[in-house]
Amino acid sequence: MASVKGEGGAGEVVTLQLGGGANHVGSHLWNLVLEEEAHRSPGGATSQDLSVLLAETKTGERQPRTACFDLSGTVGTSYGSGSEESAAETWSTDRLSVSLAEGGHGRWTGDEAGAGYRGYWDEYMNLGHQGRWRSQLITCFPGTWHGVNAFDCYGDGIELFSRQDVREGAFDRVRHLVERCDYLQGFQILADDLSGFGHICSEMILHIRDEVTQSRPLAVVGLRGPFAQDYTVQSNRSETKQAALDCINRAWATYRLSEASDAHIVLDNCWFPPGGESQARTELYETSALAACLVDSLTLGCRLFDSASLGSLRDIMTRLNPRGKKCALAACAYGVVKQGDPEAEVVLRSATRVCPASKLDKGTQSEYYVLRGLQKGGEAGGTISTEREAQDWFVSQWMEGGGGQMGPCPRSFASCGTPHLVPAHYPSTKILSPSARAPVQGGFSLASMVRFSKCDALGNELASLCENFKRVCVKPGSPSVFSVLEGWDLGAEDRLEMMETLETMRSEWAGGNFFDDDDD
Repeated sequence: MASVKGEGGAGEVVTLQLGGGANHVGSHLWNLVLEEEAHRSPGGATSQDLSVLLAETKTGERQPRTACFDLSGTVGTSYGSGSEESAAETWSTDRLSVSLAEGGHGRWTGDEAGAGYRGYWDEYMNLGHQGRWRSQLITCFPGTWHGVNAFDCYGDGIELFSRQDVREGAFDRVRHLVERCDYLQGFQILADDLSGFGHICSEMILHIRDEVTQSRPLAVVGLRGPFAQDYTVQSNRSETKQAALDCINRAWATYRLSEASDAHIVLDNCWFPPGGESQARTELYETSALAACLVDSLTLGCRLFDSASLGSLRDIMTRLNPRGKKCALAACAYGVVKQGDPEAEVVLRSATRVCPASKLDKGTQSEYYVLRGLQKGGEAGGTISTEREAQDWFVSQWMEGGGGQMGPCPRSFASCGTPHLVPAHYPSTKILSPSARAPVQGGFSLASMVRFSKCDALGNELASLCENFKRVCVKPGSPSVFSVLEGWDLGAEDRLEMMETLETMRSEWAGGNFFDDDDD
């Protein structure tokens, strides 16, 4: 088993990916990380220790320190063809083929990347199509796609994970990853947290706390809305029942994930082009590419070397939730610019729907900023590379434009002068692609600022959730809603316990922001 992170070593972060949206984002994330690794000069200086996220194989190659979980039939046909160590359960691909032909979430043309059509997330994870990496990284849960079982609610995850062989197989994947670590920093979990994978995520967290480590931090990124891949057959479901399912899913995610994790960051608003000129939703392939840049920023502070490092993943989580509040919900905002443009303006856009851009500066309780490849003001070619420089840049950018309204909340910065090195096969969209593809050969670089925060808007979401759950679920008046609760084994006592926990979270959040007069 891995030891506690030592003073002289960087320590590893294990990544778990649960669901179609999580795996789309994860595929792009590993492409980013591996591109960064590929451009490191042998023996040369580098700003990051990518061994935090990457493991070395017996052949000396770098491989993501991750386990990917999805449903049978959601990965490429090469997986299960007999060329891998193990085979996924096969099924008829008609349902997904129809979805893709009609412009479903998995479709992308590859016209701009020049790589041709690929319809599955594992097929654009750039680890090569020879070798055994699929069987080493991917677990396909069996049987879920047969019949008309939709996988869009916690009940589906309860049903699937009640199978002992499924649970033990998933937990074994986690154990193998942990055993390969020397100094485990913690876990980041990407999950479609309002679907059946939300329940599986909560079971993973309980297993990690009980069997792996109680002290290592857990950061959960909840991927919602268009990130959740369409597994569903939702015909003949009444509006009342659908509304009840949505309410229970959100309550369950908050009750089981926001309480048990050290940070529960919601991403559900990453598909609008900058400037708001269009509200047309982009394909999941493109949407998840932007989300990957945001997720990549989460662990940057514990990957940086020397004085630029913010410490461990625990230190980052403490900065984001400095008072250790019971509810770990957090929001995300982002700004991206093309490299080399001195006139570029970084405008923050919300990636969390319940915290729109108009509320980004209102009622903030804590903020954690990650800056990559941004330039110093007035210094041509100079990039921000220290926490102090990042703080000065931030003040110069926002204090003149209404930033004076920002409260005195704990605010921390991680800064890296190197931008995202974006590979050529990344999707080319209005959000991501600068006009000039340089300096990366065959790709481009992307400067960004990402803000993770806790704010009053999330408290308002908690209050609304409490009211809806109490109205819909504590004393359900609809037979269809009652049947859902009964099917999930949510009896009256269980629902009251959920209600009390949600109320406690709301009361704690409403107690004021994190700032104390005694703080520096």
